[in-house]
Amino acid sequence: MNNKHGIGILTLMLLTSFGVDATRVYSWVDGNGVTHFTDAPPPGQKAKEVDLRVAPLIGSSPRSVQVENFNSLTGVDTKKEKEAVKLAIELLSPEQGSTLRDNTGNVVFQGQISPKAPAQYDVRLLLNGKAAPVVKNGLAVRVENLDRGAHQAQLELLAKDGTILAESKVVTFYLHRASLNPAPKVTPRPNRG
Repeated sequence: MNNKHGIGILTLMLLTSFGVDATRVYSWVDGNGVTHFTDAPPPGQKAKEVDLRVAPLIGSSPRSVQVENFNSLTGVDTKKEKEAVKLAIELLSPEQGSTLRDNTGNVVFQGQISPKAPAQYDVRLLLNGKAAPVVKNGLAVRVENLDRGAHQAQLELLAKDGTILAESKVVTFYLHRASLNPAPKVTPRPNRG
């Protein structure tokens, strides 16, 4: 087999036989000095894995194979999809339908990211549809002097550029607090009589 056939076989392998799961190509030289390319190393042969990012040199002059979608052919896209596990954020506290009692109106919202928090992230609390200030690399948001009554809360997990990576479910909770108006003062009345 001459060098032209080796290039043709390699080109044909790259264009037709690569499925999404086939990610490796091996080369080996037989006893007659002929270079072979396969998708699995043959038993008993000294095979080398071919770096598909670089066209192999066969013969004395460099040759290259141009493919339209290299990542798809080699399975790199599939590998990245498996590695990019979908992030989720959950509002742990306050719980859905819970009633909080705090006369100061201070509430701490606690979240959880799964499966694992990114290295750098922001968390934004949406309280009754309005955004609270963003918390950097933290999962606790404190709100002070919240009015009594029913409230809806949701957490958003943000990338550093502001892209929303995940949103929690909307949670409705109730805050009980003493009246904001002071009780009327009792004033004695003179006896009429």
